[in-house]
Amino acid sequence: MSKGLIGKKVGMTTVFAEDGSAIPVTVVEASPNLVAGHRTLERDGYTALQLGYEELDEKKAERRKTKPYLGQFKKKGQKPHRMIREFRVEEKELGDFAIGSQVSVALFKKGDRVDVTGITRGFGFAGVVKRHHMKGAARDSASSHEHHRHMGAVGQRKTPGRVFKGKRMPGHMGVDRRTVQNLTVVDVVPESNLLVISGSVPGYDKSIVIVRPTVK
Repeated sequence: MSKGLIGKKVGMTTVFAEDGSAIPVTVVEASPNLVAGHRTLERDGYTALQLGYEELDEKKAERRKTKPYLGQFKKKGQKPHRMIREFRVEEKELGDFAIGSQVSVALFKKGDRVDVTGITRGFGFAGVVKRHHMKGAARDSASSHEHHRHMGAVGQRKTPGRVFKGKRMPGHMGVDRRTVQNLTVVDVVPESNLLVISGSVPGYDKSIVIVRPTVK
């Protein structure tokens, strides 16, 4: 079962294990997710849960969301939510999650291994030294006094006479979907809807992350 939760990254801190060792952790706040709908094999060709995250005020939802998006909730008599994500499950497991019910952090327990997906921080336009960790030109060369952080030549002479696709060059850095795999759930705090996960996860504080059981 590819169960999962949508949550919000709170930030990083340090906790101490029973043997006294320090563990860097990320705290994720995962308020109960609404089971907004089911994907069925007969109708959609696959089976999945549709989970909604963070209930929105109706007036705010009308300004921010499209009518087809809001119609999904209105049709089922549900309040609109900030976002919907799908989680694949087996057909026999759909009955365990009734439409309109909620999925909480109790889905995970201490010691579980998880994969966390998020959007990385954005750094705007970056050069090759920052973006690809290139060395740059020599600092003691008279001919390179203006090109310390340049990437150098990118051409391929007459043959093939073009720049190869995928060449590492300056460009936009960050804002990419990334998944960090095989992290450990250090603690679960149901009363505060918190998951304490070892290590770092993509994104800035307050950004949306998706927590799933690890695939490895």
